Amino acid sequence: MQWLLIIISLFLNACNSAEAIAPSIDQRMLPLDGTNNARDLGGYTTTEGRVVKHGLLFRSDSLAHLTDNDLVYLQQLDIAAITDLRSDLERAKNPDRLPDQSPPIKYATIEINNPALDIVLLGNKIFSGQISTPELKALLDRTTYVTNPTLRAEWGQWLKSLAEPNNLPHLFHCTAGKDRTGYAAALILITIGVSKEQVMKDFLLSNTYLQEKTEQSMKYILANASSPIDEDTLRAVIGVSSVSLESAYEAMEAEYGSVDIFIEKGLGIDTNTRQKIKSLVLK
Repeated sequence: MQWLLIIISLFLNACNSAEAIAPSIDQRMLPLDGTNNARDLGGYTTTEGRVVKHGLLFRSDSLAHLTDNDLVYLQQLDIAAITDLRSDLERAKNPDRLPDQSPPIKYATIEINNPALDIVLLGNKIFSGQISTPELKALLDRTTYVTNPTLRAEWGQWLKSLAEPNNLPHLFHCTAGKDRTGYAAALILITIGVSKEQVMKDFLLSNTYLQEKTEQSMKYILANASSPIDEDTLRAVIGVSSVSLESAYEAMEAEYGSVDIFIEKGLGIDTNTRQKIKSLVLK
């Protein structure tokens, strides 16, 4: 039955516009018990009508709580490299569990976190209800990924690594798999030509996958808050908000004139590198 549904889906996608090709959220989700937001980026279409291959680019939340069965499943995906976007403190507290395979998975980190910001402490502050609405709103801001040259360099080096065949299939993740991972997914998708509309849909899918956890967190925080908290802002921070990605796009356009020029000049992804990535991950 599953193969029949896939064939039907492919047929319908071919009949519709390129923008409508994205698979359902159930098709995207990786069947892992130890994650809540792990998915395949395959199936999105580019403005040129090409399609992102399945089984090459994966985004996820933390891999620290993978079960033994999860490790077996990941091994079947033949993942070549994993990029951990978390801070040193997060990694120390909850180290990834990785499949034992040969050759071993290349495990890398990139320095895109503010070293002065204790993310674990920040999480405790949020969950104890001791954070103000202005502080919450500040957490939605991703413009420093665009304006800070050190952070741009880190993101650029990560993107360049995806032009190397031996780094694919590739999985990247943070803790909840929604903010840092969401920005990373947006970068790779816009680099290979996926439209902003589809990129935003992928970004906001975290709200679907994390809905149950978000509602549980909302109840707990509001019940324990020491001062009034704006519920809409709190929900946007615990989940994801379009504001985060829209403000990043606006910063790219303000600083460089367009998203494409940001990719080339801001991230250092020249035309040749961009074409290499496309040739590897698109069909």
